[in-house]
Amino acid sequence: MNQVFVFMSALVWVACVNAQDYQVYVSDAGNFSQPPWQILKYDQAGHNPEVFINQNLDWPHDILFLEETGAVLVSNFNSGNIERYDAETGQYIDTFASGIPGPTRMKIGPDGLLYVLSASASARVKRYQLDGTFVDDFSNMGLPRCLGLDWDEQGNLYVSSYDFQIVRKFNSEGMDQGNFVSTNLTGPTNIWFDEDGDLLVVDYDAGVVARFDENGAYQGDFIQGLSQAEGVDFLPDGDILIGNGGTSAVKQFTLGRAFVEDFVTSQSGGLLQPNAVVVRVDEVQINPGMNDAWFDPATPGQGVLITVFPDQGQLFLAWFTFDTERPPEDVSAILGEPGHRWLTAQGPFSGSKAELTIYLTQGGVFDSAEPPATTDPDGYGTMMVQFFSCNAGRITYDIQPLGLMGEIPIQRIVEDNVTLCEALR
Repeated sequence: MNQVFVFMSALVWVACVNAQDYQVYVSDAGNFSQPPWQILKYDQAGHNPEVFINQNLDWPHDILFLEETGAVLVSNFNSGNIERYDAETGQYIDTFASGIPGPTRMKIGPDGLLYVLSASASARVKRYQLDGTFVDDFSNMGLPRCLGLDWDEQGNLYVSSYDFQIVRKFNSEGMDQGNFVSTNLTGPTNIWFDEDGDLLVVDYDAGVVARFDENGAYQGDFIQGLSQAEGVDFLPDGDILIGNGGTSAVKQFTLGRAFVEDFVTSQSGGLLQPNAVVVRVDEVQINPGMNDAWFDPATPGQGVLITVFPDQGQLFLAWFTFDTERPPEDVSAILGEPGHRWLTAQGPFSGSKAELTIYLTQGGVFDSAEPPATTDPDGYGTMMVQFFSCNAGRITYDIQPLGLMGEIPIQRIVEDNVTLCEALR
């Protein structure tokens, strides 16, 4: 497939977030070990509550949508089950997994498997395939009342223990690496890493979100004024939603930690005790309106060109970037500059996602057939491109020969094709 690509650095970036349709789902723990329990659904303004699920619940703790199979999972602390429901209607389907001692948080890991935490001190972090098949006990030790998990850029897993008031670190093989955080916490629940590599920890008992640096050192409180805080997710514009059980509400904060409003007001829809908050963005379909130059505003001067071939069901991408380290000052280049790098990627797409193989082409000379350039047919790594709207997406890459893994948020350099994309979605 012969393509001609021209890539210009983004000299001016105009911030513009396209309107996106989404719904917010909240797990209501009710009276904790006693009902009523429900999963509530709100519109993108936090209004018009409706009961999405109220069957086969037994102290629900977390909500996870499996978009590719049209299902949603709910972990149930009392029964030890993860139940599966229809993602659109909330109708009960079946038991996804059972026999888990007090399942709490669920999250899909870098390996594409489902990781499940539990309350039992002896229970280790469990892994499942996305059809419910048990894989293994991933971690080599258990922790009591685990209520939060996330991964750093190196693939290490971090788990919060409410009872021990710590965040524990495990390597990518599940081996214990000791306490990452063991101070300034009284009741940690949800955790996540921000784009700067800091760890944010929701503290249920202290009523704050605490910040810790990449070495686990306490950096102060990121957000204050919470009460019985549990359940976190992010709106498409980056604002943070946090369940606030003390007022039976869901609070909204900016990424700059300023309080915006009670996104879900007190007891709206009968809400008593929020313990999971999930933002579900309506899926955008990949279409030719996405053909464009995309970049991450944090790294101007590099980015990707994307071409969608709808009849073939393929997406082609050219990635223009730089080497992982700057070359020495005395290294020169005849055309371009010594740090320039480019890769290509291609693969099938479905819905909002494209699974691509990364290719490295090398050996050629500018505007010459000799010597011929060569491309390794086995590929140089893998990449997933996911679009959240017609102007926002994310690239997840894994370049195996170099051990490079990571995520890049992307948006268009210019927005001329947004209207076409919206018409085709």
